[in-house]
This record gives sequence, C-alpha cells and structure tokens, in this order.
Amino acid sequence: MTPLVKRGSDWTPNLDHVRAVSYIRQSRKREDDSASSPEAQRTKCEALITAKGWDNAGHFADVGKSGWDPKVVRPEFEEMMSAVRAGHVDAVVVFSLSRLTRQGALEAMLINEELAKHGVLLVSVEEPYLDTSTPMGVAIFGLIAALAQQESDMKSAYITATKVTLRAAGSHVSGMAPYGFQSTREPRGELVVVRLVPHPAEAPYVRDMVSWALGGMTASAIARKLNTEGVPTKAADMSARVIARRARGVSQPLERTTWVSSTVLRILRDPRLAGYAAERQGTKRVILRDDSGAPLVAHEGIVPADDWWRLQDVLDGRTPQGVRQGGRSVPSLLGSAGMLFCEVCGSSMVTDKRNGKPLYRCNRAQSGAVPGHGGLAINMDAADDVVARTVWSRLTALDPEDPEDLEWLAEAARRFAAQADTGERQAELAAARVELEHVREALRTLYVDRQAGLYAGAVGDRMFRESVERLSAHEERTAARVEELGTAEAGTVAVPSEWTAPEGDPLGPESTWAGWDLSERRGFLALFVDRVSVARSVGRGRNANTAERVAVHWAEAPAT
Repeated sequence: MTPLVKRGSDWTPNLDHVRAVSYIRQSRKREDDSASSPEAQRTKCEALITAKGWDNAGHFADVGKSGWDPKVVRPEFEEMMSAVRAGHVDAVVVFSLSRLTRQGALEAMLINEELAKHGVLLVSVEEPYLDTSTPMGVAIFGLIAALAQQESDMKSAYITATKVTLRAAGSHVSGMAPYGFQSTREPRGELVVVRLVPHPAEAPYVRDMVSWALGGMTASAIARKLNTEGVPTKAADMSARVIARRARGVSQPLERTTWVSSTVLRILRDPRLAGYAAERQGTKRVILRDDSGAPLVAHEGIVPADDWWRLQDVLDGRTPQGVRQGGRSVPSLLGSAGMLFCEVCGSSMVTDKRNGKPLYRCNRAQSGAVPGHGGLAINMDAADDVVARTVWSRLTALDPEDPEDLEWLAEAARRFAAQADTGERQAELAAARVELEHVREALRTLYVDRQAGLYAGAVGDRMFRESVERLSAHEERTAARVEELGTAEAGTVAVPSEWTAPEGDPLGPESTWAGWDLSERRGFLALFVDRVSVARSVGRGRNANTAERVAVHWAEAPAT
C-alpha cells in the first residue's frame, strides 16, 4: 500500500484535500474477467478517487477472506482501521458495501460509526447514492447492508439445501476424495453428483491394507509397514487441485505426514471402500440407506462388499483371522472361517500359541468380564480334525429318505451355487447375509455385555435399550432385504457326488480333502456348518475330553 501521512495537530477538514484509501475483498483469490475480480475492484476504486479530485493515499486488499464468517481475520482491513484511528485517512472507498461486510446492517453500522467517529467518509463505487455525510445516506447505508446480509443468507441456505439433496443421492459433497479414491462428476437425473472411483495409485495400497488386516495384521503394524515402504499419505500426495490452491496462497503448505494406526482404521472402516454411500454419525461414517433400508450404492468400490463386511468383523474381533505371535499370524481352519465360538459366553474364539503349539481360546477368557472361562482353550489341530471328520461322517451316512438330511443337503447345494455364481444379485445377497449375521452377532454381544454388568445404572440402561432398538431395526431391514433377494434365486445345483460318496478315508492322504488348500477347506465347511461351539474342558492334557467339547451346528437356511 501507499505510505500514509499522519495529520498534524493543526489539521482542519478540507474537502479540497481528501486523503482517500481504497479497500477491496474477495473470498477466493483468482484473476478473471469478472467485474468483481480484485484487479477490477482496485481499478474502479482508484478511478473514483481520481474523478473526485482526492489524493490516493493507499490501497488495502483482503483476498481469499470471507466477509461473512466472523472468525476470519482480515489483516488488511484491520490495518486500514488502524490508519483511520491514527488520523491518516479522510475517506474510505469500497467497490460495494458487500465487499466491506456481509454480516448484516448491524456490523455495517458499527463500521460506519467507527469511521464517522474519526471524521472519515465512506463511499461506494457500485452504490453512488451512498454518502454517509447525510442522514439519508446513513439510512440508505443500513438498507444496503441489510440486503447484503439477505443475499448472503439466501446463498448459504441454497448451498446447504443443495448439499442435503446431493448427500441423500449418495454424492460425495465436499472436501478431497478419501484415500484410495478420486472424484468424478456425472449426471444422475436432474442432479450432477460427485462419484468416487478408485485412484490408480492409491487403491492398490488400500487393497493391500484390507488383505493385511484380514490376515491378522494390526492397524499399528500396517501403519509401520506403509511408513517403511515409503507409501505417501493423502496429505503428502495431494491432488493437482489442492496443489494449485496452495500455489495461489489459499491454503497453507502441508507438511509430509506419516501413517498412524488411527488413519489406517479410518480408511478400513469407511463404507465407501465397498461402494456404499456414507454419512457421518459423530466421528464415524455409517452406510447411507434408501427408503427400503437397503444400503445405497453410489460409488465404485475398491474391494467387494462381502470382503468389506468380513473386514468389519475382523476389526470388531468377532472373526479374527489370527492373533499375531512373534511377528507371525497363526493360520487356522475354524478361527479364520469365523464360525468358532465359546459355549460359555458366545464370543468368538481366537488363535493363540502355548508352548509353541497352536490353540483356540475364547476372545474374552483373559478379560475376566464373564466368569466360568477356566479351561476354555482347545488344541487347534484336534478341534479342526473333530469338525472335519464330523462333517464327512454325516455326508457319507446321508439318508435319502430323511427330511432333515435332505433339507441340510439342499441348503449346502444352495450355498454351493451361490459360491459359483458371481452375478451382481448373488454378490449383493452374499453381502446382505454377511451384514445380517454381523448385526445379529452385535446383538448377541450386547446382551452378553448386559449380563456381565457393563450397562449398570440409569444411563447404562438407557444406552442399552437405545442400542437394542437401533440394532433390532437394522436387523429387521436387513432380513427383509435378504428375503427379497433370496426369493429371486432360481435353479438348483447339486454338490459334487464325490462329497457324498467318497472312496476310502475322506481325510486320508489320497482324499479330496487332502488335496485342498486351507482356503478351499474353509469354503467347504462353510457349506455345511453355520457355527462350531467349544465347551469347557473337564480334564487336562491326555485326560481332556476334546472330541466331546466340540459341538457342530449344521447349516440352516437363512432366517427370514
């Protein structure tokens, strides 16, 4: 700005010698051909000063500063007011009153009172009838200020309403795309929504995170691995749009950040990974649902929906893929399949090691929250063998005239067909069924916690009831969706004949079972078994009743 000359002690008003300063403001720093661009504002203000024969005593500009937000500091405005209070200014010229403030008539009148107290005129280029030296000018000043506030309020309300509409349609509303995604605009009816699609550079890292988490790696370990491999975060690998904004001085330079466990968990918990639209509830993002209660699919997912639901179970501790021991995960048949549960409390069993031997133990046994967990660990190999032999024994002894056997085999055949069908409806049905079990397990855990006294007192009781109501409503909607999708299934696929009539020992070295890898064995058991429960041990060591402790709960058609 041009240096200002302070008034002397013998100063008297002289309209033939007015020291005028110009003030401009624009919310965004951009140069264009619009009449309100910073350069255009300045040119017109200086032209008015020259036309009036006033001395151009300086120029103040706040670019990239909102005139609506009271929290925004406008340094050039404050410097100008300091010059006014110090007696350096006789007149302030603005392009329009809205450039001075958008906070309404009261704020505008307060600014004018401050100027008038120091004998300073306020003149507007766009409002030539604005002259604060007369009562009529002051009245007009207040009216214009009120109109400026009304314009700002209407614009704010319009933006808010538009965001609500877009959010309801599943659109990404504001801010950068989440890690792993980039945004693209596409028409959807009368709206233009922002759809998220996988980022070619970031999405592979997200898939790795999901795979590592499903393999038993903790969020902290994933963060360390990403930092070791030098994988950039979203802040470090900003999009071209953000880089351009920073270059224009709108946003502050961002330091290179590192991965932390909370960032990893936020990414893995985000429903948008599966293509679902999401909304915020407190600090979390939850799935946005349509009027029927079905998840609203609005984006292109990075991972399949059923993988994302399995991941949520792992993160919640219901179906852990393995507990890391000595830097390695413990592979397991039943724990990784998410079907092994404690008979005492209903919690999931996790893998562990004791004296170098793998075993299953109750996930809550060490917490002490539920009594009666003594002896709730079982040899992993022995338990796996009992379950596998139980399944194969029933298959080889099937009675074609037994209604229960026929119903059980029909359900297994339906599941087998679903595994082979990669159609969109089957994928949605599989995800809905996993979600339904996810909700029911959450309800079971809620009641177990209540029995353990974790919801004591009036506040705890209210929280418990609200949680039950919310989860029950969610269960009802999801069950209805499963029934709707299930009724559309057509055709019957039989399980392979060699499963029902195996030659020799079904678990022998030359058997079909022996030729399968761990993943194939898990898939096979999932056809015939819904869950396996483990009871407390009666004896120890050789006297432990391992076979008697394992109870197989056979596959049943999904409840509707």
